Amino acid sequence: MNVEKLFADLPEFETQRLKLRRLTMDDLDEYYAFASDPRVSQQSLWNYHETVEDSIQYIQRVLDNYERKTVHIWAFVLKETGTLIGRGGIFHLNEPMQSAELGYAIASSHWGKGLAAEAMQPIVDYCFRELDCNRLEGKCNAGNIGSARVMEKLGMSYEGLLRKQLKIKGVFTDQKLYSRIRDDL
Repeated sequence: MNVEKLFADLPEFETQRLKLRRLTMDDLDEYYAFASDPRVSQQSLWNYHETVEDSIQYIQRVLDNYERKTVHIWAFVLKETGTLIGRGGIFHLNEPMQSAELGYAIASSHWGKGLAAEAMQPIVDYCFRELDCNRLEGKCNAGNIGSARVMEKLGMSYEGLLRKQLKIKGVFTDQKLYSRIRDDL
C-alpha cells in the first residue's frame, strides 16, 4: 500500500453529484451544521457536536492526521450548491498488510439518496488502483441498515458479526464486518 502517494497527491474526486476534496477549517460552519445533528452520530463512537468548538477540534485533528499521514478524510460537497454534506475516508492504514478501513458520515437530510456510496466509490477505486491496496474493510452497527447497504453497493462482502465489539454511548454493540479485496475487482 502506497501511503506516501496518498498524502503527496492529496487526490480530489468528482462524481455525478459530488466533489470530494480535503477538509479544511473553511468548512467549519457547514461541518458543524451536519455534525451537530444527533441522528448523524447516533450509531457512531463519536458524539454529536454540541458546540462549534467541537467541530473546530475535529477538523484540527483531521488536519493533524494529514500531516502525520495516518488518516485521510475527504469532504463531500454537493456540486449543485457547493454545500458540505458529509465526510468520509480511510484509516487504520496498514502498509505491510496493504489494507485500510473505510468510514463515512452524511447529513441526515441526505440519507437514502445513494450519496454515501457515490462518494465512497472513487475512494475505493483509488485505494485499489493507485495505492496498491489488497484489502479494504468497513464496519457498522448490526442495526444500521443504511450503512450496511452502502458497503454492499461498494462491492463489499459481509464477513461476519463482531459480537459486542464496541461500546457506543454506554451500550456494547454488535458490529457487522464487510470487506472487499483486490481479487474482487
